[in-house]
Amino acid sequence: MENLNELKLRIIQRLIKIDDIEILMIINEFISQYDSHNENIVSETKSIYHSKIKFSENQKQMLREAENDIKEGRFHTDDEVRKMTEEWLK
Repeated sequence: MENLNELKLRIIQRLIKIDDIEILMIINEFISQYDSHNENIVSETKSIYHSKIKFSENQKQMLREAENDIKEGRFHTDDEVRKMTEEWLK
């Protein structure tokens, strides 16, 4: 019998070959139902504010501000920051 990782890999390889959107949607729904019944998995649809991590009000406000900055395009890419850092260190 194959081990867990081999089985996961085989399933992923087969999944990649599927081009039928309806089949993929069914598989996604099945996995979502599994996720919602497994308390060890944080669903991607859950807000971080509802996860098991407890944030202070100040931390929540900082996260909201950061999310707004991202939406408004007020951020730098990793490459931009590296270049700025290199210039600053000269």
